[in-house]
Amino acid sequence: MARKPFAAGLAAALTLMSTLSNVCAQERSVLTEHHVRAPFRIFYAIDGKSAVPLADQNSDGVPDHVEDVAKQLWAAREVFCGVLKFPDPLQSERYDGVDCIEISLRERSEIGGVNGVAFESAQRAKKIAEGKPGDRTLVIGIGKHVEAPKNITPAHEFFHLIQYSTTYFKNKWYLEGMARWSEHALHTDGVGEVKYSPRGPWPQKSQHLPILFDMGYDAETVLWNPVAVRTDPKGVLSAKDTPVELQRLRYSDGTPVVRDALLNGAELMRDVLAELARQDDIAFDTLGYKDWSEDNQRSPQNNPFIYQAVMDALRKHTRPVGRFNARSFGR
Repeated sequence: MARKPFAAGLAAALTLMSTLSNVCAQERSVLTEHHVRAPFRIFYAIDGKSAVPLADQNSDGVPDHVEDVAKQLWAAREVFCGVLKFPDPLQSERYDGVDCIEISLRERSEIGGVNGVAFESAQRAKKIAEGKPGDRTLVIGIGKHVEAPKNITPAHEFFHLIQYSTTYFKNKWYLEGMARWSEHALHTDGVGEVKYSPRGPWPQKSQHLPILFDMGYDAETVLWNPVAVRTDPKGVLSAKDTPVELQRLRYSDGTPVVRDALLNGAELMRDVLAELARQDDIAFDTLGYKDWSEDNQRSPQNNPFIYQAVMDALRKHTRPVGRFNARSFGR
């Protein structure tokens, strides 16, 4: 992962500012309340257009809606960074010195009309009694309409932070396709729909790759799920490696936060991220980037380097997997 902290950080900060100014031309809601489930700090409102439902079954003063979001986020970090040993964003080189992750629950229009958004740029944390002066934070916005027992958006957005901490690549077929695969860590079933044979061929035919590279979330079905099943057909998570607290954790409606002990391909995906960290250094030099600007992070020129990382990781887990060379792709 090419480290260009000043240039990349400046570009990310400018992008964040631009995004916020575009989606919040109207006055933004003031989030007066907060709830901490370390390392997550959930900020929310109890009146106004961003007000969350106020039901509070356990009468602890925190709305169930807020606690449910916090539970899902905490469980996602425990599963990915604890049980499955994915990189922890808060212990990464890119986010050295970051202490927490702030979650803003807002009316949907205040986060661009989406369910959730994870920002890559670290910033100064809001001052709260439970924090320390000078705390640094990563930021996720979640629509206040998102009901955690029915919607896996918080875990999906946390997985983006894992991706950001590992590689600067942000091409959508990788970023969203892989994150969609990750949802099954907490959701039902070990993997989603599979529309390409796990048997291959691997790499996929060259004429199919431009179609893949133009995908977003749907790339899950033709790349990420097939390779997950190919390398890990059973996808059973180890009960002995799963903390009892995580196994017993329930949403306010009584449903388990981790729905089953299934997730196909976790070891492969962890290795893919490690390969991406290596490939973005190679792409940075080969493509002549001066910094990891937002345009460079999303450039179509990145696609063959990302795909090579996937194939190089896949080859370590299964055969046969042919060679794929990013530098010669398309020539």
